[in-house]
Amino acid sequence: MRRLIAAGVGRSAAVIALTLIATSGFTAAPALAQSDEQAVIAVATHFFDGMRARDTALMRSTALPSTMVVIPGGPTGIQVQITVGQFINSVGKGTGPGGDERMQKPKVDIDGPMASLWSYYTYTEGGQTKIDHCGIDAFLFRKGPDGWKIFSLAGTIRKTGCTPISK
Repeated sequence: MRRLIAAGVGRSAAVIALTLIATSGFTAAPALAQSDEQAVIAVATHFFDGMRARDTALMRSTALPSTMVVIPGGPTGIQVQITVGQFINSVGKGTGPGGDERMQKPKVDIDGPMASLWSYYTYTEGGQTKIDHCGIDAFLFRKGPDGWKIFSLAGTIRKTGCTPISK
């Protein structure tokens, strides 16, 4: 009898342990995905924080040196294509407050070590209150030992139909 009771307790403990392991796996995945999503948004936000402050070191900390900045448009389909270093240097050469680029409801998709962020944005020249232009920003990120870093950045630019974003 004692052996049957002990076996029953052992089986119950095993079932409980397996249930805990199984459910903890299901709850850990969304938490990890959520923290990765927040980290990706934070990297893009820091890039724009660097623009506002003309903090080139902050901007460089968010992107790989090989990152390209692309603006589609014009007769060839590519209006601007420069390195992120060239873009950052141009931001750093300015004086006064930097441009204020704001995202609205960024959509993040993650697959392992790669993430994309797609978002409507508005851009206001430094020190101004009127929106200069707006469009869509599209970032690609890679996750490495140093966290999420931008490896590609593209955006559209339009001067009409710009809806303000609350700060």
